[in-house]
Amino acid sequence: MNGFFITGTDTGVGKTVVSALFCLALDADYFKPIQTGPAQDHDTPTVAALTGLTPERLHSPAHALPAPLSPDQAARLAGVRLDVAAIDLPRAAPPRTGRPLIVEGAGGALVPIAPGQDMTDLMARFGLPVVVAARSGLGTINHTLLTLEALRLRGLDVAGVVLCGPPDPANRQDIERLGRVDVLAEIPRLDPLDRAALTALVPTLRLPPFPDRAAQSAQVLEWDARHVWHPFTQAATAPAPTHLVRARGATLRTADGRDLTDLVSSWWVNAHGHAHPEVAAAIARQCNTLEQALFADFTHEPAARLAHALCALLPGDLSRVFFSDNGSTAVEVALKMARQYWANQGQAGRTRIAAFHGGYHGDTVGAMSVGRSSGFYAGFASWLFQVDFLPYPATWLGDDGAGQRADQALKELATYLERNRGQVAAVLMEPLVQGASGMNMTEPGFVAQAARLAREHGVLLILDEVMTGFGRTGTMFACQRCGVEPDIVCLSKALTAGFLPMGLTVATESIYRGFLGQTFDRALAHGHSFTANPLGCAAALAGLELFRRENTLERIARLEAVHARRLTALAGHPRLTRPRWRGSIGAVDVRVDTPGYEAAVGKRIKAFFLERGQYVRPLGNVFYMMPPYCLKPGELDHAYDTLEEALESLE
Repeated sequence: MNGFFITGTDTGVGKTVVSALFCLALDADYFKPIQTGPAQDHDTPTVAALTGLTPERLHSPAHALPAPLSPDQAARLAGVRLDVAAIDLPRAAPPRTGRPLIVEGAGGALVPIAPGQDMTDLMARFGLPVVVAARSGLGTINHTLLTLEALRLRGLDVAGVVLCGPPDPANRQDIERLGRVDVLAEIPRLDPLDRAALTALVPTLRLPPFPDRAAQSAQVLEWDARHVWHPFTQAATAPAPTHLVRARGATLRTADGRDLTDLVSSWWVNAHGHAHPEVAAAIARQCNTLEQALFADFTHEPAARLAHALCALLPGDLSRVFFSDNGSTAVEVALKMARQYWANQGQAGRTRIAAFHGGYHGDTVGAMSVGRSSGFYAGFASWLFQVDFLPYPATWLGDDGAGQRADQALKELATYLERNRGQVAAVLMEPLVQGASGMNMTEPGFVAQAARLAREHGVLLILDEVMTGFGRTGTMFACQRCGVEPDIVCLSKALTAGFLPMGLTVATESIYRGFLGQTFDRALAHGHSFTANPLGCAAALAGLELFRRENTLERIARLEAVHARRLTALAGHPRLTRPRWRGSIGAVDVRVDTPGYEAAVGKRIKAFFLERGQYVRPLGNVFYMMPPYCLKPGELDHAYDTLEEALESLE
């Protein structure tokens, strides 16, 4: 759709007159989504008088609120709850008519619409280039530059500025130079302010070209097809990737204008919602302070503060934080810690690593070795070191054999540890949920008993909470739900609220002290160029604060209640088996002749959801949902409705 969104540096700066000028110049329709103030002060009649547009081209506001206040304040006085996601373009508006559309905002760019939403969110929703109306006189440079900065920090396309008032060449020049923006027009005081006077200014308006979104997207997809190698994708058979241009909350926006509900947290990393303004602002602040530090020789406040905050949240004596880049490297560091710790203690014979069947721990060589049984690494088998794999007692709703399998698995673990006494360095586990191998879930009691056995045999317990950490299973960390205090824990994914790559390996004080000495050979010789990157640390700190302030664990509990209710109801479905859930994660297997990661049913269900504006990525015949915590329970219910429809389509 072609058109512009007209905003201002403040209220009363001339947005309505600028909107009318653009309507005249483009023969465009007009729409003011939110109007506040008494009827006699509404802007639509003013635009009608200045342009002569007929009523069908003057689209009624989505909300008209009587108090002359900000939309949020006016709505609260009226007992109304506004929501940007519920404000749509008028049904009769472009592109149906082929005419451009001019949308006028209310107040300035950051005027609040609802808690956590402001006018820039509405601009992003409509996707139109933004024109800023500003005063021409004293004070305009500061106000205009601040507005431009706010718009650009939110990824909005600024088309230009229109100055209203007596022409001031110096201010115009400074705004163009300092704001790196074109002044599209100057509207002097018009007396009288009428259609004829405004029409006379049309030739002076420097109309920017409308962006060709379709051509831009085609170029991106062409570059992608020519140069990009996508992860976990067979490019010879996979469909072309979808071009995303924006995301907010639980919604992904595609280049062709579709909105998709993200039901998998964009590969399990997003926590509080995409583009959360407070996390984005924290990163922006840090960008202008310290963007990178060589962490072997320096420290900085975001890293130290983050380490302090996490150690206060983690159970037991987990008090030493080693920074890395992602989940795989967090696991690599943990394995190195375990191996070298025992060597430093004079127990070089403790070299064995035990892991569990089905566990997935990443794609670097060490992580592949401990995740060999997940089935993804056949092509690299000769590279991988020896790991001892033990049974993982997965369970589900209505599983009568769960207790027996857990007892047998614990018996085998105890036998293994006793048989290899003095040889095992560590036991590694994904607590409660094995993610990539099929959302296999076990009981907290099994994790607790496995931890007890490791402790009794003097073996280090490593918990891979790359996926389960930061609320996914209902508590901040899965180990807390199990009542377990590991020796080492691996963290990543939601650590930075899904904004930036970062991994952490957190160890106890006793393990840390095992690396101290007078020679470097006792030190942990591991590091990454972007270790403890300040931007990632700032994002992580902002994400932790949101857990506290937004009562995120309560949100997760509400999502878990939906999973429990809907999966229990689906337990008897003939096409489904093994319903299970933990926290924000819900999963169920679709019955097929040949189950596994390559089962075609997953692709069919994925396509069915996409057609209905929802994004899922089944693990073969394992269907799961793991949404951002901002998703509303009703939206998760709707996703389950889609699942039921998808199952009907498989018949």
